[in-house]
Amino acid sequence: MKTLYRAVLGVLAALFVVTLIGAPAYAADAPTAPAAVAFTLDPATVVQLLIAFILPVLVGLVTTRVTSSAIKAWLLAGLSLVTSLLVELARAIASGTTYDLGVALLAALPAFVVSVATYHGLWKPTGVAEKAQDTLITAKDA
Repeated sequence: MKTLYRAVLGVLAALFVVTLIGAPAYAADAPTAPAAVAFTLDPATVVQLLIAFILPVLVGLVTTRVTSSAIKAWLLAGLSLVTSLLVELARAIASGTTYDLGVALLAALPAFVVSVATYHGLWKPTGVAEKAQDTLITAKDA
């Protein structure tokens, strides 16, 4: 088994060296082609996902432990929708383009999914959600 492992590593190392040596020479002769894959991130989309990541904590700050989970879910959905609409407005203003309501409404769904997932996957198990609900508004204040 060790021999097979060493042989595979040797072949991979040889291919790597041949690629490093041969690639610059080949690239000089080859015509330049456009990139086949591009990875770009729209800053507004990144901001929206970061907001969606934090929204469950904000909902916890303005609700109490005795608040119905249905009310918290509707509040989270509403905030996701509002942030999507505002992020699309900011994008339209910044780029000088037409406000696209369809993009804003469609972006609300992944924002809500990210919010719910981070609540159940991060904020609730770590206790942050519970502490947030005890911070601003408590049951005796409501």
